[in-house]
Order: sequence, then C-alpha cells, then structure tokens
Amino acid sequence: MGDRLIFQLGTNNWQRDGEFAPGSGILHEAHHHAYNTLPGLRCYSMYPSRRQRFREEQVRVFALDHDIPICESISPTSNYRWHSMSDDEVDAYRKRLTDEVAEWIDEIEDGTGDRFVLGIAHHGFMNTVVMRDVIRRRAAAGRGTMPLLCFVHGTELKMYVNEKRADNPAEFPLRFLAFMQREKIFDYADPEHGVDVVASISAEQIDALTAVFPEFPRERAVLSHNGYNQQVFQVLPDVYANRAEVLAGFTTAPPEGHGEPEPVAPPDGFDAVVAFCGKFADWKRLDALLRAAAIYEQHEKKILTLVIGSGPHEAQVAMHELVAELGLRRTYIVGPRPQDELTTLFNCADVGCFPSYREPFGLVFIECMACGTPVIGADSGGPRDFVTPEVGTLVPETDDRQELARSLAAAVTTAVDEDWKKTKGPVAQAYVKEKFSVTKQVADLLAAVDRLT
Repeated sequence: MGDRLIFQLGTNNWQRDGEFAPGSGILHEAHHHAYNTLPGLRCYSMYPSRRQRFREEQVRVFALDHDIPICESISPTSNYRWHSMSDDEVDAYRKRLTDEVAEWIDEIEDGTGDRFVLGIAHHGFMNTVVMRDVIRRRAAAGRGTMPLLCFVHGTELKMYVNEKRADNPAEFPLRFLAFMQREKIFDYADPEHGVDVVASISAEQIDALTAVFPEFPRERAVLSHNGYNQQVFQVLPDVYANRAEVLAGFTTAPPEGHGEPEPVAPPDGFDAVVAFCGKFADWKRLDALLRAAAIYEQHEKKILTLVIGSGPHEAQVAMHELVAELGLRRTYIVGPRPQDELTTLFNCADVGCFPSYREPFGLVFIECMACGTPVIGADSGGPRDFVTPEVGTLVPETDDRQELARSLAAAVTTAVDEDWKKTKGPVAQAYVKEKFSVTKQVADLLAAVDRLT
C-alpha cells in the first residue's frame, strides 16, 4: 500500500462498550484517529481491557482477567496496583504483552508489505519496556528497527517520585524505579537504550522525568500540549438556553448504601453552575472545591455545583459524607460520564473548576473551554501553560485546603458576578480551537520525531 506505519501501545482502555475511560485512554484513541487522517500514514493501536473483547483491522484489545494495573493508589477505573503484583505476575504480563504486540506487528507487515517506522508507548513504564523488547526482537529476526517514542502522562512519574522519596514504603516500596533503571530504558548513552524521544503534555512533566532519569537528554524531550476531540467537545447553544430542563434529566450517583439517585434539580432553582470533572484522588482536591461550595452557596445568586467523576468506594463515601457534613444544598455528584454527556454538562456550566495540585496537563480544562466555558484552576502544573486571564484564572497554590477553598470561592463568585461565560467563554472556545486540535498535536509531534531521529 506504500504507507508509513505507526504502532501505539496504550496503558488504559478506550471509552467503548460502556466502559469508562481515563484521560490517557481518551488521548490514545484521539491520537489514533488523528494519525489516520494524515496522508500516507496508518496507525495501529493496542490497549488493555478486562471488559472489551474485539479485534478490528487497526485496533486490538489486550484481554485481561483482572483490572488494568495502575501506578497510583487511585484511578477512576481500577484499584489493581502494580505494587500488588508479584514479580512473577509482572514478568508474565510483560511477556504476554510483548508476544501479542510482536506477533500482530509482524502480521500487519506481512499482510500489507509496508513497514513500521515508529513505535509509541503511552506512559513511561511497562509499555515502554514492552515496546523496547519488541523492537529488539524484530531486529534479531532481521525485520529492521524503528525509533521509540515514549509519551509520558504523569502517573508513572508520581510512582517513581513516591518510591524515591521512601516516606511510604508500605504503599510505594522501592521496586519499579529500580526496575526501570536496570532496564536502562531512559539511558540514552547506552547502545541498547530503549527510548529515543520523550513527549509530554507539560513542561513541568518533562522536568519531572529528567529529575527522575537525569541520564535522558533534555533536548530529546518534546513538549506536546494535549489536543481535544473537536468532533465531541463544542458549544451547544440550545443546551445552555435550556439547562434547567437538561440537568433535570441527569441523576446523582451515590455510593452503595448511601441513598438513592436523585435528579439534578434543586427545589429553589439555580442561577449559575460550576462543573468539576476528575477522579476522586487527593491531589485533585475535590474536598477543597466542596468547602468552597459551602462558601459560595451563601452568595445571593443560587450557584449549583456538578461533580463529575468517581473513585474507589471509600473515596466516594468520603466525598458524599463531606457534602452532608458541609450542609451543601446545590451540590450534585453525578459519577463518571461518557464524553457526549460530559460535553452537555460543560455546556450547562458557567465555569469549570479543577483545583488539582500540579496537574500534569489538564485536558479537562481544554475540553471545558471548547464548550465555551471559562475555567478556574490552581497556579501549578500544566494549566500554567495555557490558562490566561482572557479564558479564566489560576488561584494561588497552597497546601492549606481551607485557604484554597476561600480562593476558589472568591474566583467562582467573581466569575458568576462578571458573567465570564459571556465575556471569557467565546474567547476560551476560539483559543483552544486554534491551539489545541488533536490533528495539530500529532502532526507537530511527528515533525519533532523526524527532527530528532
């Protein structure tokens, strides 16, 4: 067929067959489709899932009989941690994934007559090791070689930092950082190194990677701001105009044993809506937003808060109980939602509020802005790269959750009083449409790889 072939190996599932996907899974899928819009290029992808079982021409599922392994303690889709796996289980996972990837790549090349020119591993952990192993195996079999791009997402770096810090050895024993160092995946000076180019969604993540692996050359790390799916996230004018009716069609998602679902419809109505979307992890600081809601719910305007996302049962219970403890009257936890429903909810909002601590990038900010909704975050991490006064604000970073809550509350009331939805919303939408399309992201990324390899 005469096309250049790219192979992507994802760490998380795509959002299909009713299975909710975390951000890196959504990004992987978006990149897959974007690569396949570029002339002379075909992308093939594999990702793990416990639930999904299918094979398409250009997509395959790595079937699991357990949840997807995760690097952190909390994920919206899994509680199955790499640290809970024995060495034998990790080795078996690595071998089986390597075999499936290598066999499929050979099958594709044999069937098409084309050759793979780039391997992409999402996350700088097991997938990167597997793709390096596949490339070595192919070279030994006389099938040639190809450069390896590692797309770092952040959770694996948090794991390495926690292991290196050694202040919680029960949860993060020094294990996988040492494993990656032994494998020399990021040791570019080694003749048999693994990674040729690193890409990350924020400058802060690149700094974090090179701090953990100083042997990797900083000049081979590429900043690749996340793109969003323009076919999904967009302004829906009729939604905002009829949002009371639209929101009433959504129901809450209380944890088991804590009440029944109820519609998002406060008895006394509402004047404005704040939207949060994220997993219930401590660094997402949902608790600070809920404490902020306790302040801004006293405002003369009736401000409603939508909490979109989830986490382990105990985290769900903790947030549900905090809502009750704070006496919040217009705060609704609606659980994780597919992208089309998330688009609807962002369109209903007057402002999106995502107060994460050192958010690796903040795709949720971009998706919210694409829906014509300004944003509020904390002054740390990836959002520093793109949240300007024209599209929203970043409140001062602090370890004091109550102080953070006060800052968030002040920002929300300002956004509502000044009608940022009207003044900043259109600017936010135009800004991300110009700067953050997925197609532009992958095209720029390929240009950088071509330059460096």
